[in-house]
Amino acid sequence: MDNASGGDLRTLLARWSEGDREAGNQLVAAVYPDLRRLAAHYLRDEAPGQTLQPTALVNELYLRLFSGDAPEVRDRAHFFALIARQLRHIVIDHARKRNAEKRGRGAKVPLDYLDFPFVPDEDLLALDFELAELEKLDARAARVVELRFFSGLHDAEIAQVLGISVATVKRDWEFARAWLFRRMRGEKRER
Repeated sequence: MDNASGGDLRTLLARWSEGDREAGNQLVAAVYPDLRRLAAHYLRDEAPGQTLQPTALVNELYLRLFSGDAPEVRDRAHFFALIARQLRHIVIDHARKRNAEKRGRGAKVPLDYLDFPFVPDEDLLALDFELAELEKLDARAARVVELRFFSGLHDAEIAQVLGISVATVKRDWEFARAWLFRRMRGEKRER
């Protein structure tokens, strides 16, 4: 998932976490093609007239990562989890801005989108809310959804990022997907 060697990436992550902004710039340059690919993957099925483009999404990600003190990043897995979380926030913020005029409209939520990266804005906002609720119940399952849905990672990549087995990723995904289906249909059963 990264263009830099593992050792180089670890060194850059450590230096960036210690406040070396140049190391942060080098880190982003090293993973930029992957970030751009993730953004393009996520946005490829967006509706016509979409104003958020992959390069803009990556640029916004860069601004958020470097807008203050460097976050404490433990390792590569933690870095990509941070990226997934930031991508989620950027896309949700963008959807909120685009839907500001639609508030109060009770939209029916189609549930077939959990297997691919595009979700209409109003559904994305509902998904974000329910994902926050899932995180309270099962943080790892919520992280699996976040990494799969917002970063476009595959099961093996998610397993590597989270330090768990592929089988555990698949179980967490199935649980989270079923839980989200129930919640978004208005059912409130817990795990």
